[in-house]
Amino acid sequence: MRIQPFIFDNPVRVLFGPGQLRNLHKEKLPGEKALIVSYLDGTASRFGYLQALERELDLNGTAYAVYEGIRENPTDENADEGAAFLREQGCDFLIALGGGAVMDSAKCIALAAANEGRIWDYSPSKSGGKKVPARDALPVVCVTTSAGTGSEVDISAVLTREETREKTGFLHPSMMPRLAVVDAELMVSIPPFRTAARGWTRFSTPQKPW
Repeated sequence: MRIQPFIFDNPVRVLFGPGQLRNLHKEKLPGEKALIVSYLDGTASRFGYLQALERELDLNGTAYAVYEGIRENPTDENADEGAAFLREQGCDFLIALGGGAVMDSAKCIALAAANEGRIWDYSPSKSGGKKVPARDALPVVCVTTSAGTGSEVDISAVLTREETREKTGFLHPSMMPRLAVVDAELMVSIPPFRTAARGWTRFSTPQKPW
């Protein structure tokens, strides 16, 4: 069998393991004021994850604002609203606190906030503007609260546009997170079956070759 050569390059620094969020304050963060992005339903606050993250930022001496506006199926409006709020608050980087939807949204907010217009101007979909971003996305840190998407270590994100009933991906090298925290203690609020199903679906379902 001939082995096909490839190049793998992933510069994301990952803090992996139970309790690793408590080490975040020791890290050099990529900005002076963070926009913490999380779910609209307030689960991050309800389970104490947001408060734990805020303590780490206080210890680190990093200012922050909080945007709890992300839906489970995030939309372009989520990204545009988040980008507007980021500019209003004077934040220069983002921290995604949540699962794949939150991490994808944070990446798109980071790209939209750094460039002119709306996020859909940069969408490759049928109704999208298909523009090439003039500037790199703002830095993103991911604190994931679910397992299975891998969004904390890749350059991609997915958003829905309800107006045109489209769901499309955004890919840009600058959307790669700078730092990821994968802490199992932040995942205990998810039922075990759902945690297992995420991993099983992603890694055991046959993939189409495109």
